[in-house]
Amino acid sequence: MNEKLRVGTSIVVWCAILLGLVTVAVVYLMGGVTTPLTLPRGEEMAAANVDTMHLARVSPAEVGLDAAHLEYVDNIVERSIDEGIIPGAVVGVVRGDRLAFVRSYGCREVVGSRVAMTDSTRFDLASLTKPVATATAIMQLVERGEIRLADRVDRYIAGFKGYADVKSPRDTVHIRIIDLMTHTSGLPPYLSTARLQREYEEVVLPASDSVIDYVANVERRAKPRTECEYSCLNYIALGRIVESVMGESLDVYAREHIFEPLGMSSTRFIPDAEYAAECAPTTVDGDGRMLRGVVHDPLARECMGGVSGNAGLFSTLDDLAVYAAMLLNDGEWRGVRVLSPRSVEALLTAPRGFEEWGRALGWSRCEGYSGVGGDLLSQSAVGHTGATGTSMVIDRELDIAVIVLTNYRHCQERVGVVDLRSKIASVVAASIRE
Repeated sequence: MNEKLRVGTSIVVWCAILLGLVTVAVVYLMGGVTTPLTLPRGEEMAAANVDTMHLARVSPAEVGLDAAHLEYVDNIVERSIDEGIIPGAVVGVVRGDRLAFVRSYGCREVVGSRVAMTDSTRFDLASLTKPVATATAIMQLVERGEIRLADRVDRYIAGFKGYADVKSPRDTVHIRIIDLMTHTSGLPPYLSTARLQREYEEVVLPASDSVIDYVANVERRAKPRTECEYSCLNYIALGRIVESVMGESLDVYAREHIFEPLGMSSTRFIPDAEYAAECAPTTVDGDGRMLRGVVHDPLARECMGGVSGNAGLFSTLDDLAVYAAMLLNDGEWRGVRVLSPRSVEALLTAPRGFEEWGRALGWSRCEGYSGVGGDLLSQSAVGHTGATGTSMVIDRELDIAVIVLTNYRHCQERVGVVDLRSKIASVVAASIRE
């Protein structure tokens, strides 16, 4: 009797399973199921997030820009390529929440072999690392109450010296976080590898702790808040502050709190070999090696090991467009908030008392002579450049961003790309019709 019951139960169970499978198949064929039956995981989820977060590409007219006028960008870039100033470029224009202009020009590589530039080429951002990674991280810590811009740097970097007046050495003026962000700290501009090795005879590179010790003790060139001198050392110190407060390196923090939330999957420090293969190379180092996917800046590369607050970040046009859209949208992008509206306002505006220096928190104000903002953007525009030939301009008043990515260090000429950046920004501004 029990055996018959067991057999009967098994038959019922199997019939139910078969009926369920047939039902699913019928519904699927009739169009009732429009998504996969299993949810994506791991890399598939990451890819889906990227597709969701990247900006839609639209025609210029859809966002109030004159497409015919934007064709002048082609003339400017192609002339620079013909004159040997750059091997190629990728240019993007963000208006509101969409990419209204995307063009790639020339080659990403011309030494040894010629490889065409593409929209997805990955670039060494150089000093664009300062605003995109470092300044953004600092503002996140400010808005979460972890630090204050008015905090003394020696609170986070032990032994970090202030400025002592020669006439009154006891009257030390302490350097504060806001001084680092606005380049008014009095620190010297740079530290060469040779200088580090002279100062620390037994140093083994990379040696980030020795760099921080140098920054903490090097002679200050001016009293804080009396002069503005652009300095990579300021942002190396800021990167160490992030590490000191959060207990993790700048690259890990930026990935977890900025890039991954925004779906910026092609933005990173220290690229692996697969990533590096799609990078625009810069120059040949002292060992005859072409730097491809290896940070160009010697201080970041040789002394800091590739992770540095001043340089070391790699990215693409699509990823940087997401970052720009986040700023234009008051710190939020497609439901993901990276910064509060007040933090964005602070990040892109000269702090009270610092207006004369022309610096916002991590960005340069595009006023008067500018190598990135051109002549026609609004007074609220800010921008930043990278020594490899990269730049970004954010103009919240006009709701527009201009991204220019080149690897001009790959060419033999060393005339720079100030002219190129400025002219492109002016053309974009002049294309605005509404």
